[in-house]
Amino acid sequence: MTNFWQRTLTGTLFVLAVVGCTLFNEWSYFILLFAINFLCLLEFFELMLPEKKWIEKYLGVIAGSVINSMFVFIIRGDLSYGWFYHLIPVFMLLFIIKLYERTGREFETLAFQVLGIVYICLPLSMLGDFGYFNAISYGYSLPLGFFILQWSSDTFAYLVGRKFGKHKLFERVSPKKTLEGSIGALILTVAVGYLLSRFWDDISTLDWMIIAAIIVVFGTFGDLTESLLKRNMDIKDSGSILPGHGGMLDRFDGVFLSVPAVYFYLLLSN
Repeated sequence: MTNFWQRTLTGTLFVLAVVGCTLFNEWSYFILLFAINFLCLLEFFELMLPEKKWIEKYLGVIAGSVINSMFVFIIRGDLSYGWFYHLIPVFMLLFIIKLYERTGREFETLAFQVLGIVYICLPLSMLGDFGYFNAISYGYSLPLGFFILQWSSDTFAYLVGRKFGKHKLFERVSPKKTLEGSIGALILTVAVGYLLSRFWDDISTLDWMIIAAIIVVFGTFGDLTESLLKRNMDIKDSGSILPGHGGMLDRFDGVFLSVPAVYFYLLLSN
């Protein structure tokens, strides 16, 4: 199978899985986010702590999975918002465990474990809350709209940049990204945001268009951040779980910064 068809097949199955889980019901959506969170954390710690023992790698995965699950029950209303404070004991436990590791570089491991949770787990937990924005029961329009806009941004940046790109956006970190690609992505993704507002009126047309712009800007920063991480690690892809597309971090890098930006915009504007 050629790389093109491999990428096409993987991409199609990936999109179908995300769309199907988001549309079906709240639990399929939460399971999707839990799986993404688990796999991204696992990939992150395998990259950042390659020589560490399994407990040092997987402690961050376990802590991030517990936090993600806790957020699900808070978002659903099964637990009160006061349970957010239970995040503190989770982080405290990470500190206490360091006393028993005896590796000589405990705080280096701790720094990466906390970074992985903040970088990956918290944004994906925020994304879970999109399904309940301004509503008591789950609604798929805002989460699905977010994914559509994120994919639109990535696709348009690639296509426009490939056709018209001449000026490098951030050559030191990502030589292939161009200013023209980013501008094209901004214009076309905002247009997609307008089209989404014709189908889903959970938020206003202006909100959809502003969210589209936020996703382009902060999604690009997220992509560049992960590119910087890979340059620091001297690797091409974060993993190989998605044939032809690299790893989970490669697919969700833009999400990690665009979700918090969109979330805070929604809080401020509504």
